Amino acid sequence: MPFIRIPAVYAADPADVWTSKTSFVSSDPFAIVLQVQVSSDVVAAGLRFDAVFQMVNPRQDPYRGSWFSVTSSGVLDMPTRDFHWNNVPFQWTYFAASVSWGQYADAVSQINGGEKLKGLFLVRGTIDVIGTNLLAHSDESWYKVVP
Repeated sequence: MPFIRIPAVYAADPADVWTSKTSFVSSDPFAIVLQVQVSSDVVAAGLRFDAVFQMVNPRQDPYRGSWFSVTSSGVLDMPTRDFHWNNVPFQWTYFAASVSWGQYADAVSQINGGEKLKGLFLVRGTIDVIGTNLLAHSDESWYKVVP
């Protein structure tokens, strides 16, 4: 029976995506990692997937700590920062999918807000197997950014 699951999600140093890291400064390399497990029949069938990697700011106080972006239409709240992999073929039954930046500050460069570079945040993700009813979502994994 075909299956897909995300047994782990975490922040990491891109040089070692198999080891989670829970604390960063703004100049540290940064990655969001989804460990993905699928049945061999998913790989054999040549199926493809879309993935979403999310950075989440749980602090949505409009007076302190929230993330936002300024657009031509005004201020837009940004409780998450989303990154996408689209139409990717499955090649292995167990793998680490990740998005990364040379430094944490680059990952949040489009975000405004006084606490984008300090505080407690979390990462999570989803996998959607294209053309099927198969999907997976991760738990949440917390990390800290220190000034």
